[in-house]
Amino acid sequence: MRWSRGGVLRLRVGRETLRAEAVQRSTVIWSAESVYAGLTDLSDAIAFLAAEPPRPCGRLVVALERPLVQLRTLTDLPPVKPEALAALVAHQAGRFFRKNGKPLATDAVWVGNGGVRVARAAAVEEPVVEAIVAGARTAGLSVEGIAPADDAAPLLLLPTSERAARRRAEQRLARRLMIGAASVWLAAGLLFALRIAWERRAVEREFAALGGPLGAVLAARRELREAEVAVRAVTQAERTRGQSLARLGAVAAALPDSAVVTSLNWKADGSGVMSGLARRAADVVARLERSGALPGPRLEGPVVRERTGGREWERFTIVFGGSGLGAQDLGGAPR
Repeated sequence: MRWSRGGVLRLRVGRETLRAEAVQRSTVIWSAESVYAGLTDLSDAIAFLAAEPPRPCGRLVVALERPLVQLRTLTDLPPVKPEALAALVAHQAGRFFRKNGKPLATDAVWVGNGGVRVARAAAVEEPVVEAIVAGARTAGLSVEGIAPADDAAPLLLLPTSERAARRRAEQRLARRLMIGAASVWLAAGLLFALRIAWERRAVEREFAALGGPLGAVLAARRELREAEVAVRAVTQAERTRGQSLARLGAVAAALPDSAVVTSLNWKADGSGVMSGLARRAADVVARLERSGALPGPRLEGPVVRERTGGREWERFTIVFGGSGLGAQDLGGAPR
């Protein structure tokens, strides 16, 4: 039966000793101890212990004991950000820790100390942590953390090469995430554009399908409006025709028997002009005024005398209503 490499190998490193525990699902399933004489032996011992558990482990957690690790509580530091604090301590490692002629791997975090903000710092010789990382790689383990033993501060002591590798991995991951996000947005944009194009074609098809019925409806509405206008025109003409006949009858009844009307034109406002022949033009005006057939009749211009059929006639022009003919005559009739 094959087991998942999801277990954790916990390693506690002293000056010359190693204690290892294999943990599967929060349960210790195996433990062992070993000794080492130097850094090369440390790498080999880690690789040897990693191969011993009954179930393979995939991760390594390391706790460093004193005097391998140096711990300090630092005060009077400038109030910088956490990442700047770690860089500050690393830059001035010789001021805070013993170097013994070897480079140090350091870390520092802000902690509270009775309401006063102080820094907790740790350091270890870099060849030690490099040997640990080398042994983990040989055993195929992923280094999850290297920290001081029995200290609550979240300190991480990694060699410079491992820190650089992790930064590169984070940058690669960030680039992949950015590329993935850009690809998702691009795909979403393309899908949106395709959806818009598809919807547009669907709408155009709907318009094309509705074009025939819509044109018929619009044509029917246009014909209905034209018919309504025609009906109104006919109704207006019928009403005007009745008024015209009534006025013609009134004018004919008012004229003397010797008068002849040659033209009669009037507008809707009641004004107009009438021309004709009579024995006496003044009698025509007087009769029209007495009968009320035309409003305000009066002679326009001089009366022209003519002799027709052996008799004397007067040609007249009578205006009534307003002062003049206007632009459009609505009706006329001869007598």
